[in-house]
Amino acid sequence: MKACRRIPYRLFCASRNTLLCEVAFSFSEPSAHHGRVTITLTYPEPSAGGAVRRHAQSQSWFTNSRQELLMCVGRFSLPDSLKRRGIGSWIWSRLHGHLPAEVQDRLILTGSLSSTDAVVPRTDTEGRPMMGSQGPLMMNQVALRNRFWSRMLRPVEDNRPVLWCDAEGNGAFRGQFRDPHHKRACRRILAETLPSDQRCRQSA
Repeated sequence: MKACRRIPYRLFCASRNTLLCEVAFSFSEPSAHHGRVTITLTYPEPSAGGAVRRHAQSQSWFTNSRQELLMCVGRFSLPDSLKRRGIGSWIWSRLHGHLPAEVQDRLILTGSLSSTDAVVPRTDTEGRPMMGSQGPLMMNQVALRNRFWSRMLRPVEDNRPVLWCDAEGNGAFRGQFRDPHHKRACRRILAETLPSDQRCRQSA
């Protein structure tokens, strides 16, 4: 078993001061060569009468054979009721802030983009899915998805784009990781820091 450092927050909607979710970052052995972070969201699900749900995902970084420090981003997602509220960029901003300084300075984000990963359900102001005669109403947000990743990347090499995408939404991104909020507070989110003296355990 390996110990990890857990950093929890509670997030509120800045305009309505309503609870959105709790977010916990759990770091396992973070160093300048490798590390892993698990991001766990605990939130009330509007479409389930406010029942509490959990949504967890992990990202890792490592040093490759060319001595580049990489985070190969797998699918990063949020529950439908928490999308388009500024939570995604807040998560990546805080993740950047909690990385060791030697990782912040070198980390390269890379990942693929799919034509299907930006098609999301429409939701009302409470986060409930909007329905049509054929089922949930969907919306294509390829441009928004591309801006989301581009904000946190800067070129690794001069004159090289950080993101490329075809007309259907398929592509990839690669760039030096930077804070998408440029160390400023997110205007759409109020964040409350919770006690961080809790320790979690992970399997070796």
